[in-house]
Amino acid sequence: MKLLRHTPYIVLAVLVFCTIDGRAGTGFSVQFPPPNSYIENEHLSIILEPGNRGVDQIRIVSGKKAPLNIPVRSGSTKVCFGVSLDKGMNTIQITGLKQGKIVAQTDRTVFFRSDLFPRFRVPPAEFKRYYFHFINNEKSCASCHDMEPTLSSLRPESPKQSPCYTCHSTKSSDAFTHNPAAQWTCFACHEVLRGERKYTSPKPDQKVCYPCHNYEVRDWKKKKLMHGPTAVGHCTLCHNPHGSKWPALLRMQTTDLCVNCHEDKASGAHVIAGFYGKGHPVRGVKDPFNPKREFTCAGCHNPHAGDSQSLLNHDNSNMTTYCTLCHKM
Repeated sequence: MKLLRHTPYIVLAVLVFCTIDGRAGTGFSVQFPPPNSYIENEHLSIILEPGNRGVDQIRIVSGKKAPLNIPVRSGSTKVCFGVSLDKGMNTIQITGLKQGKIVAQTDRTVFFRSDLFPRFRVPPAEFKRYYFHFINNEKSCASCHDMEPTLSSLRPESPKQSPCYTCHSTKSSDAFTHNPAAQWTCFACHEVLRGERKYTSPKPDQKVCYPCHNYEVRDWKKKKLMHGPTAVGHCTLCHNPHGSKWPALLRMQTTDLCVNCHEDKASGAHVIAGFYGKGHPVRGVKDPFNPKREFTCAGCHNPHAGDSQSLLNHDNSNMTTYCTLCHKM
């Protein structure tokens, strides 16, 4: 793959959409993302055209994060970099500097939508979802990047041989990485379509996930009940399909993940509170079945399927027996 001339100075991330910033005299134009966009990824790629004011550095301020400074080589036609977003509304301030002095400034407002958080599920009415990989958008990158995959892209010998790597290298940088992402076999999950939008993933998620995870699926289907996301095949609600700093590719720590939907259980004051006057811990103690692991909601509940209404991990027909699995009496 051809690389941008300023690649050593940039951080590239995920999906983007192409437009031109119509502000006059900014010293640079923001190609994408367009204003008032929303995405469903925590990383955002931004591409600028430096303009003719001799900008030698771009400074990015996003939320409470430390400013990001990106050097601009003389003669560069594009500057590409990535920022991490907070859930909900993000205002990204973009400042152009020349010899340390501000010569241009603009911003972008982007909404990070997430099904996990009720208050971030619905973007403002005027915000539109965007994707980068549309044919017309790719034309702006084709002079430096090979935008069309080949047969060798299906199973590249090394990550850097993947046509996706230059812009999406952060996908394999987490502590726990999904095997296809680690091997850069991106097209195992993403469809290479020749239509208007490329690289989609079939929905619901189970169409992609179940063929590889069929052993687990067979076990879940033997149970009497399934957890809602499992039943509708919405795997990526809880799991990041690329990578995570949490085991099992969870989007966050297990208990934090559960209480996003089950807010009333956050204190652990359910079920046994009537017996002892206090709740069961859901964090901060060791798991009796695995002392190396923190106890979480999953210590008692199976997050995918179970034979009881509460998806308990063990038979609870006899509560005394059930409790003594962990609490020796």
